[in-house]
Amino acid sequence: MSEILTIDTGANLPKTPDITPLPLYDENHPMLKRRIPEHQGPIPSPLISNLTSRLKMTLKLYGAIGLSANQCGVFERVFVIGTDQFQISCINPRIVRSSAEMNRSDEGCLTFPGLYVKLDRPEWVEVEFTDDTGKLVQMRLEGLTARCFQHELDHMNGIRFIDNVKPMTLQMARKKQQKIMKQAIRNQKKK
Repeated sequence: MSEILTIDTGANLPKTPDITPLPLYDENHPMLKRRIPEHQGPIPSPLISNLTSRLKMTLKLYGAIGLSANQCGVFERVFVIGTDQFQISCINPRIVRSSAEMNRSDEGCLTFPGLYVKLDRPEWVEVEFTDDTGKLVQMRLEGLTARCFQHELDHMNGIRFIDNVKPMTLQMARKKQQKIMKQAIRNQKKK
């Protein structure tokens, strides 16, 4: 499966010597099971600015909506979420409040290509984080944005989305994943 993660689909993305996409760790890497402590350094800083730029570029490269630093082997409590039109860099993120109402929906992860499971998450969350300019941001997120924030925050806490799934559900999802990956490899060979 790691074969898919090494395909260079970003050949047309602009690159500078300082800002290049980051590699993705596979699902079994120990970094994904470790809680990341809060960032203690100054913000803004060249380190954080470069990291968030590289995370955003990697996010775009894979056509994803969320990516945490530890998925790329960087031990910083930072993630980015969003699309081409709307992106948030979250440093030291936390959930302040969440709804009692839950939403059950499919969830996937770049670290687990082709794997999708249904998970319950609060419908909305009130969050707080520092952006890459050093500004403390407080906002309410709903729907897919709320789900994405929660998913990436789990990464910061060493929780993989499969850790919240029953074994039988995960086994069935793995079978579907194998079919998806085989098809992706066949499609890649046709190109």
